[in-house]
Amino acid sequence: MAEKIRRPASRNLTAGICTSGSKVKLSLLAGGRFYGASRKSLNQEKILFSMLDGLLRPQRAGLPDISTLCVVSGPGRFTGLRVGLTLASALKTLAGVKVYTCTLFEILAAQAAASREFRAWASFRKEPRLAVITHAFKDEYFCQLFTLADRKGKHAGSMFTPVEGPRWLKGEETAEYIKSAGEEIYAIADAEEKPDIYSLVPAGTEKAAARISKILPGFVIRAGLALKNRDLTPLYLKPAKYELDAKPRVPGKTDTGRKI
Repeated sequence: MAEKIRRPASRNLTAGICTSGSKVKLSLLAGGRFYGASRKSLNQEKILFSMLDGLLRPQRAGLPDISTLCVVSGPGRFTGLRVGLTLASALKTLAGVKVYTCTLFEILAAQAAASREFRAWASFRKEPRLAVITHAFKDEYFCQLFTLADRKGKHAGSMFTPVEGPRWLKGEETAEYIKSAGEEIYAIADAEEKPDIYSLVPAGTEKAAARISKILPGFVIRAGLALKNRDLTPLYLKPAKYELDAKPRVPGKTDTGRKI
């Protein structure tokens, strides 16, 4: 008689989910190693579970083996953010999974902080600042400035402090905002979603390398674990149309989403 195959005990795996952009990006931390997957889709909810299964199956694991989940809270499309945050909320409530959130700004800041190019640049600056830019819609962008807080930190969560809250801006406003931040500015942007996004950065400003100018799945986990933010409130930044119709827009001002 064949011996019954036993399912491995809980592995306490950590997963990362980003559904804020045009691609579903997933990561898995297992045995000290990062595994990632990325796939473009208009209907992200239809491929999310199959992609997760594709990462978990080689580890002989399933959803019950995930003990910690790091998820992107924004900014981004309403429907996309809802996909990732809804799954995170369900796993937290039904399975007791520990959930941490992080923003695209924090992830890109973490990627810059980990790069040799940024470390070399910052070592010669007295008050280095980081400008993080992502594309919103058409000629609209999201931007946040950070200041270097701890040169010895290993993660963006310990290295950077927001100068102020994130902003939703037109293209020209974004360029002026970065220019007004001073000369010691290092820019990192998501060029995967918007290839010409660095055209907003003033001439002479140091820019991040192409290899990190996109959301890297593993850094969803790295930033989430560094920050340990438990707030599941989505960061939309751009108000809904009915909110825009109700009051005039003030350039750069937003009053939606959580503070970071």
